[in-house]
Amino acid sequence: MKRVFKLLVLSISILCLSVSASAVMAIEPFSINTNTYTLFLTFSGNTAYCDLTITGATGTTHINNCTITLKESNGTPVSQWTNLSASGTKLTASRTASVSTGKTYVLSFSATVHRNGVAEPISGSITRTYN
Repeated sequence: MKRVFKLLVLSISILCLSVSASAVMAIEPFSINTNTYTLFLTFSGNTAYCDLTITGATGTTHINNCTITLKESNGTPVSQWTNLSASGTKLTASRTASVSTGKTYVLSFSATVHRNGVAEPISGSITRTYN
């Protein structure tokens, strides 16, 4: 009986340690160099308005290698803007593209944020349907 009890206590202890390790990993910050980013996709007439703002954390020196891509949800490319960059803590970009009603579009971006000698990639996307 004591042996079964010891095995049960050992199994529960191992399980608790596994859960604790997972919880610690889950609370790690998503990014250390980037405070926020906003990505907007709006439509008017036959035009898509694509807006991106990346705000680096205090001490960010520059943001570069930024690419913004607009595609239809089926993967058909609409427009792409590359090599966007900014000095300091903020990159802002506004672009337009021709679109059609009744389709769903995906606006995505990727960039590199530089802070304290560390280069960190960041990316994001949004999906909107133009009715």
